[in-house]
Formats: sequence, structure tokens, C-alpha cells
Amino acid sequence: MKVYDLMEMRKFIASAFLHGRWHFVHRDIYGNIVDEEWVDNIIPNEGIDYILNAAIHGDTQISAWYFAPFTNNYTPTSGDTYASPGYTEATTQYSESNRQEWVEGAASSQQITNSSAATITASTDVTIYGAGLVGGGTAPSTKGDTTGGGTLLASAALSSAKSLSNGETLDMTYTISGSSS
Repeated sequence: MKVYDLMEMRKFIASAFLHGRWHFVHRDIYGNIVDEEWVDNIIPNEGIDYILNAAIHGDTQISAWYFAPFTNNYTPTSGDTYASPGYTEATTQYSESNRQEWVEGAASSQQITNSSAATITASTDVTIYGAGLVGGGTAPSTKGDTTGGGTLLASAALSSAKSLSNGETLDMTYTISGSSS
């Protein structure tokens, strides 16, 4: 890379803004929408460091990301990490055996999203307060894992917790957008 290219890249980063937005859809056992909510998120320092290191510094890219819904009334902070997310992840409260994958498409119009929602099915009555997006490490798809050395890319608290009854579902979509400002 030429010095000029590197300087232009740094100039772009200095004026770029990333924004994440979640879409949660709570459905009853018949598939009817009970509630839905759009929520802005925080990209914690760990997520920002990952983006910069993977995109600019040449660190290894994480190829799979997973939703980690949480069951405590917690507001994510910039200091949250994969190892210490601050929230309590739902593990036995939904029937899928692993965290659900965020299957994103290619970036288009300065955004990237999963076009099909990732869905969890409540196996007991549970209240979901928000979710994180995690990846990397040795066990990124394992529900509740915090010791695998992964990365917390983003997390968000719902403004209205979703109380799911056994058999109800929660669809989760995550979009990250960028703009220069």
C-alpha cells in the first residue's frame, strides 16, 4: 500500500461513522406478531478494535457471528467484552441447541444485514431484555460461552422487554450501516 493510500484511508476513518440497529419480532405460537421493536445499539470498544484491526491492520477476520439474547435488565456499555459482557445470556430458556447465526449478505449502499431473521423458540417462559452479537474464539456458537476468547461486536437493550411463553419465538435482525460525515 502506498503512503498516499494509507493517508487517505486514515482520513476516511477519521470521518466515518458506524451505526447498528436491531429489529426484534416477538411471535406467538401461531406465528402472529405480538410485539416488534427497532433498537439502536452500542458497538463496544472491543467491537471497534476488532473492526479497525480486521479492516486496516490485517488481523484475521471473523467469518461467523452469532446472536446472544440476554435475560437480565442490563444496559450495554462501551467497556463490555465477550469475556465480561455485563449481561446474562439465555442458555436453557430457548430450544435451539446453539446460538443462532447472523447470516449476513454482502454490503450494499453502506450497510450489511441478515436478510432472514435468526429465530429462537422459548422452551420455557422467559423475558428477553436485549441481545449481543458475538463471534470468533474457540466456541462462538456455544450458548453462554465467555471463556473462548471471542469478540463482542455489538449489543443492545430493548426499550420494552419481550416476555415469551413456552413455544413463542423471537426473530432477530441486525444491520450495521456506515456513513462519512
